[in-house]
Amino acid sequence: MPRDRLLPCAVLFLATLAWSHSTSAQGAARPGAPRTAAATQTSLAQDSADALATFRENLAAIHTRNRARYLATYVHTDRLVRHSPTALETGYDGWSAITDNAWPDTLIVREMRVVPLAPGVVYGYYRYIGVPTPGDTLTGVSTRVFVRTPEGMRITVTSSWNDVPEMKRP
Repeated sequence: MPRDRLLPCAVLFLATLAWSHSTSAQGAARPGAPRTAAATQTSLAQDSADALATFRENLAAIHTRNRARYLATYVHTDRLVRHSPTALETGYDGWSAITDNAWPDTLIVREMRVVPLAPGVVYGYYRYIGVPTPGDTLTGVSTRVFVRTPEGMRITVTSSWNDVPEMKRP
């Protein structure tokens, strides 16, 4: 499969996993009557607003290099999925971000968007320009899947890919 199609397929797969977890958890909390279309739209709009607030909190924590604030935006369970170009890892325990002190020198976020997938599940996306160290600039895409938890919206899937440098033609 071409690499440009791999990311959307992987994100869709991960979002489906998150959605199935979220809906099973929500089913226990919301037994009974079916939702009306208006109630569903209201719920999806609130989910999107809450996910966007969590997304902004996550980025603010990166900008201020506040690890506790950053980690608070994620689920702290085995349902956390961390996806990079080289690995797919699960679980909060053992995640390097818990102890890692690496923060980008600069992070510029562009094109931030959130899209509701189902009640309690929202997909988030942004493009970034990052300066990991002075003189080194990277661009790429970062995505998240947010799920509603008793603590509010939390990130359950996180991924980030640097753009592939364009090949210079002779």
